[in-house]
Amino acid sequence: MHTTPPTAPSELSRERIRLMLMMRRMVREEFGVTVLLGDAEAAEELAAFAGRARNTLLRQMGRELEALAATAASAAAAEPATLRYRGGGGHPRGRDKTRRAGTAHLSRPGGGVSFPVY
Repeated sequence: MHTTPPTAPSELSRERIRLMLMMRRMVREEFGVTVLLGDAEAAEELAAFAGRARNTLLRQMGRELEALAATAASAAAAEPATLRYRGGGGHPRGRDKTRRAGTAHLSRPGGGVSFPVY
């Protein structure tokens, strides 16, 4: 049995998941096919079934799903890829070497520690 990796959670909004779940139920009722939402091509499969559906609501949902996918793709392309280190602005090796006044830095083999100087 061949399984595909699930879609990254960052690509799926709450609204898109809700829409896909409703569409999957309607596709199962009309076509007797269960679309696995963990598949990478689940949205494309649902949109293809929606295009062939007799149910006008399912066709409308298919158009909405395609619009959501297009906006998610354009937003992902516009967002620059940056390194994140534990919620910080970037990787610690790329940070500015200047220190705030009133702090000292202690270097140790496991990593440095900054602390206030009183």
